[in-house]
Amino acid sequence: MKTKQSLRLLATAALLFSSTGAMAITQSVTANIAFDSPLTMTKVSDISFGTVKAGVADTYTISTAGAVTNSGSGQWLSGTKTAGNVTLAGSTTQTVNISVALGSANGGVSLANATCAYNGGGSGSCTINGAAAPGTGKTLLLGVDAVVDGTQVAGNTAAPTMTVTVVYP
Repeated sequence: MKTKQSLRLLATAALLFSSTGAMAITQSVTANIAFDSPLTMTKVSDISFGTVKAGVADTYTISTAGAVTNSGSGQWLSGTKTAGNVTLAGSTTQTVNISVALGSANGGVSLANATCAYNGGGSGSCTINGAAAPGTGKTLLLGVDAVVDGTQVAGNTAAPTMTVTVVYP
């Protein structure tokens, strides 16, 4: 008898829980995502030391202000002296990291000791972490030492390079 009663109870419970009276509701949710501005870098000017004395080993330094000096018996002779100049643009809120890698020597001239001045700041290391967000445009000025081996002849031009890298951290 207990078995019959248990079976009736189970059947009644099954009917109660399988009724079509259960309700389901749904709600759509939109996932919004905003994207910041990509970084851009525009070269305004390459570095130019002008013309220096040929056949003399020396180190010439161009500052981020465009002034050229030398450390030995070489001599600046003529021409336009120009610091490197690039404009960075991008996010108005995200800081940037800046670095410079010196390239291979060219024509007996190698580069050393790059210096940078970002956004009107003073000249210093070209490893700049957490620099101000570039927004619609901030200036990065570049200076460097040109180490000349003395094998150059009058009329030749050397063009070693360096690479500027800017990233969002």
